[in-house]
Amino acid sequence: MSVFAPATPFADFIYRHFRSVHALKLGLALLVAVTINAIWAPPHFIWSMVTIVVIMMSLPQVGGAIEKSLQRAIGTCLGSAYGVMLVATVDSYWLIMSLLILAVSLICFISAGRYSYAYLVSGFTIIIVVGDANHDTSEALWRTANILSGCVIAILVSLFIFPIKAKQDWRSQLTHAIDNMAEVLAQHLKAPANHDLDFRAKLEAAMKAVLTQKKLFFSLEWESKTLKKHKVLLSQLANKQVRLITLLELLPLTRWQEEDKDAYLQINAVASELAFYLQQLAEFVAGKAQQLPTLPECLEQELQHRLQLALASAPITSTIAASTTMTSTTASSTDLDAAATDGEVPQGFALTGYSWLIYQLAIAVEALYEDIAIIEIAYNKQPASQITSGKAD
Repeated sequence: MSVFAPATPFADFIYRHFRSVHALKLGLALLVAVTINAIWAPPHFIWSMVTIVVIMMSLPQVGGAIEKSLQRAIGTCLGSAYGVMLVATVDSYWLIMSLLILAVSLICFISAGRYSYAYLVSGFTIIIVVGDANHDTSEALWRTANILSGCVIAILVSLFIFPIKAKQDWRSQLTHAIDNMAEVLAQHLKAPANHDLDFRAKLEAAMKAVLTQKKLFFSLEWESKTLKKHKVLLSQLANKQVRLITLLELLPLTRWQEEDKDAYLQINAVASELAFYLQQLAEFVAGKAQQLPTLPECLEQELQHRLQLALASAPITSTIAASTTMTSTTASSTDLDAAATDGEVPQGFALTGYSWLIYQLAIAVEALYEDIAIIEIAYNKQPASQITSGKAD
C-alpha cells in the first residue's frame, strides 16, 4: 500500500491520539516486565524496566523503537563481552582499569553519526560489567540478559500493540508543510497592493514540519523497504521544500504602486495556478485524492511564455528598457540612478524581477511534484522506465 493511500479509521485514530496511545503502550510494556519478574524473579531485573523506559519514552514510532532497541542490544552485547573478557582473564586491578579506560576512550573517539547511541551503550556497559574488578561475572551476565529482554519487550509492544507508524507522521508533516505554503501563496496573490500581511507564522510552521520530516528518516527506513531504497530522495524532497519556503519568504517583500496594479495582476493571475497545484498536491499527500494530480506538460516553459506576454502588454513608464526574458533580470546602476534622479519608478525592472520570482516558484513546485511522483510510482512497483516527472502527457 502506498504511503499516500488514505489511512484506515483505526490508523487515523491512533495518530490523532498518539500521545495517549504512546503512554498506554509504555505502561503495558512495563506491566509485561513486572509480570515476568513476578513469575520468575531473575536477578537485577530492574535493568529490563530501565531499558524499556529509555527506548520507548522518547520514540513513539515503530521504526524509532526498533532502531534504538537494536542499537542498545548491540552496544550491550559488545560492551558486556569485552567487560567479561577483562574480568575473566586479567588479574591485575590496574591493568583491568587501564584496558577499560583505553576502550572507553577509543569508543568516545569513534562515536559519531547514526550509531552513536550503540557506542554510548557499549561504553557504559563496559564500566557496569567491570565494576570494581571483583571477578564476579554472573552479575554482569544477568544485567546483559535483562537489558536484552527489555529490548525485546519494547520491540514487540511497539510492533503489535497499537503501532504508531512513522510513515503516517511523515506524510502528515509533508501535508502540513505543503498546505501552509499553498495558503501563503494564495493569500499573497489575492492581497491588495502594498499589503502588510504577515506570513511568518505559517512559513515557520512549514519549516518546522520539514525539520520533523528529517527527524523521521531513520524510523522510515525500518518501516518501509520502498522508502529505504529512496532515502536520498527523501532528503532531496525536504531540501526542495526549504527552497520553496525561501522563495515564498521573498513574496511579502515585493511592493508596487496602485497605478501599477493592472500589470502585477496579470502576473498574479498566472501565478494563482501554482497555488492551485500546491493545494491539489497537499490533498493527494493527505490521502484525500486517489491519484496524484498531473501538471501541464512543460509547466515552467508555458509559464515563462505567458509571463513574457504579460510583461510585453504591461505599460512601461520607466526610462529603463524592461527585459522580457526570465534570465535577464538586472539593469545597470547608471540607468537606475538616472531613473531615480528623474523621479521615475523602474517599473520594468521590478516587473521582470517579480516575474522571475514566480518563474522560480513554478520550477520549485514542479520539482516537488516530481519527487512525490517517483515515491508513488515506486510503491505501485512500476518499472523505472515509467517514472516520469508527474506531468500529463
